[in-house]
Amino acid sequence: MMTLYVIGFIVAFLLVLASGFPVGFGLGFLGLGLMVFYTGFDQALTMGIERAYTALDSSVLVAVPLFIFTAQLIAETGMGKRLFDAARTFLGRFRSGLGTATIASSGIFAAMTGSSFVSASTMGLIAIPELRKAKFSDTLISSAITAGGSLGMVIPPSIVMIVYGYLTDESIGKLFMAGMIPGVLLIVLYSAALALCFRLERRGRPAPPVTLPGQDGEEQAPAAAANGGAVNSPFGQLKEAAEFVPMTKFKAFKEAFWGLLAPIIILGGIYLGVFTAPEAAGIAAIYCMLIGFFIYRTLTIRKFWNALMSSAMISAMVAVIIIGGAIIGMVVVYGRIPQQILALIVAKDLSPLLLLLLINLFLFFLGMFLEVLALVYLAIPLLYPVVLHMGWDNIWFAVILLINANLALITPPMGGVLYIVSQIGAIPINKVIKGALLPVIIMVVLLIVIIFVPSIATWLPGMM
Repeated sequence: MMTLYVIGFIVAFLLVLASGFPVGFGLGFLGLGLMVFYTGFDQALTMGIERAYTALDSSVLVAVPLFIFTAQLIAETGMGKRLFDAARTFLGRFRSGLGTATIASSGIFAAMTGSSFVSASTMGLIAIPELRKAKFSDTLISSAITAGGSLGMVIPPSIVMIVYGYLTDESIGKLFMAGMIPGVLLIVLYSAALALCFRLERRGRPAPPVTLPGQDGEEQAPAAAANGGAVNSPFGQLKEAAEFVPMTKFKAFKEAFWGLLAPIIILGGIYLGVFTAPEAAGIAAIYCMLIGFFIYRTLTIRKFWNALMSSAMISAMVAVIIIGGAIIGMVVVYGRIPQQILALIVAKDLSPLLLLLLINLFLFFLGMFLEVLALVYLAIPLLYPVVLHMGWDNIWFAVILLINANLALITPPMGGVLYIVSQIGAIPINKVIKGALLPVIIMVVLLIVIIFVPSIATWLPGMM
């Protein structure tokens, strides 16, 4: 039977969730309050300060602000737009090619940044106007952007995997590789589902001609009418039916080459053991700076400063969540809550499958109210001892936790990606939520498959 301490913790935790207080501060104050109740003010304050310091005192976590900075640099340099244009050039001949291009370019963007929020906001600004021109409904636009944004947490380098590796002392390189196959599967499944839904709507037409940053395809419409339906672009003359010639594809690939090279350098270096995750993050940031300043020449001092300031603010918010999660994790350990959970499991003699179902339902519930990192910081102290007790593979469980954290990004009421899409696209939130059902269903299906076929998550890490 649960002790009064555990019941009090659960009640206080639910009250904090219902209050609407910022998650990081809410968890931190809740943790300190509970520690004051059980140890006294002076000891609780001392323990809280020490835990806050040690939570951030890690060379592993250096990768988090560096990857955030990389994401901001990519947004400022226009690299994301070049990736999207290249994907659209190759896929534009298909009826739903623009949606597939959005998913594909989001996947590449995710492989450079590890951030779902930056991926969703950047790709939303780039893709939503083009999706509307291609007659995608607001619901399908929401499906495309929320699906693409969710890839940021799965495809390495994932910030969630960095934090998981830090908390469990697992190899971050192996955790990154564990997300590769699930990430590719999500890209394929998202693209196929989006194409099917688009076909069912019977509203599709080939993508409009590709334009590079700084050009407006609409301004070329009169010229197209006078030129037999073709327009002039930096790639040559493109027909309205998106009949892209090989030279056009080559030029599009050339424009996007430096962006495509970035994830190869980052992930290849980690996989081959050339550098660690924090080193990869630093290399990624330097690489994007060099590309922006000297090759694309779109990164000015002002844009660089904006990227720096945005990264600092986002990193500060992440740090607050990490500290709050670490303090509440300290309370969980102090109250021996994991041990009581284990005792309950042993007493009830739960089957592994039923236990895993309960864990996933628990994570899904938490994800409805917590930020992703707060979810990870709270879940790991509670569940990691269960993982060890059951003899489950740590990397396999990391992917399960990762997909649940991903679901938290696109499910109400927290679902930060939902509100980003609604704001950027001027789409009513009810339509965004309806559109997000598509990636939610696909992720749940993938989660079930990974539970029964663990090698999807463990095969690549096992090759390292």
